[in-house]
Amino acid sequence: MTSPVTDESRRESGASSTVDPGDMKQLLRDLMPELLRYFGRRVPNAEDAADCLGETMIVLWRRREAVPLDRESARRYAYGVAANVLRESQRGRARQFALAERLVAEYDLTRDGVADGDTDSDLARALSALRPLDRELVLLVAWEGFGVGVAGAILGLSDQASRARYSRARARLRRELASPGDD
Repeated sequence: MTSPVTDESRRESGASSTVDPGDMKQLLRDLMPELLRYFGRRVPNAEDAADCLGETMIVLWRRREAVPLDRESARRYAYGVAANVLRESQRGRARQFALAERLVAEYDLTRDGVADGDTDSDLARALSALRPLDRELVLLVAWEGFGVGVAGAILGLSDQASRARYSRARARLRRELASPGDD
């Protein structure tokens, strides 16, 4: 969290009450590549990094009167804003994941007619042996018709991670379906 900006802190940091929009645009252009790298090293995919960068640029533009004129101070200020945006993004992803997990748990497989027979109950048993994220990946591919990469992206996974998870999940399903049920 950034500290409140007071007249005293503005004088100490070199900020003025009016920032030239041209100077601010140039500062933002200069900071974009390094802030994008900052986010790229901390979020799961390039799209999230770009979203965080965009949000940071918006905050900096809206609060341009608080941005110090000194280049290094402005850079430090921008990284402070970026850190706040990153924390908010991480909290948002955690909330989305928790909601998705609750929804998956709330809608058991029998509602879609999966457990209507012995074969279907074996499938339901095998699917329930998977981790929730892996199960959802398999279901998006098998039932919803998405490709593995697209299904992974829906779940916030990189293409490589989704393919690896899908391969492991299919192998686990095969093992579970080949083993006798606990019925």
